[in-house]
Amino acid sequence: MWTSGDEGAHWKKVRRLTEAAKFNHTYARRPGNAQPDFYALWADGDTLRPSESRLYFTNKEGTAVWRLPVHMRGEFARPEKLELPAR
Repeated sequence: MWTSGDEGAHWKKVRRLTEAAKFNHTYARRPGNAQPDFYALWADGDTLRPSESRLYFTNKEGTAVWRLPVHMRGEFARPEKLELPAR
């Protein structure tokens, strides 16, 4: 996770959120009016062919990452908490 305190002129790497993933991950984006427990959102997928895509989110500190289920069986589903890579 990268942060900028000067509107993108300079960036600082804060933490790795995913590592050694099977699929390519997009860069994390902060939703408008982001809350501390839902601070950045991104997806993965195969860059060379059509594939399923999973959605991920993290908290403001980048200390936890969750992945939403590929298939939802109702209006709500519990996200899976992932292990973070070692610092």
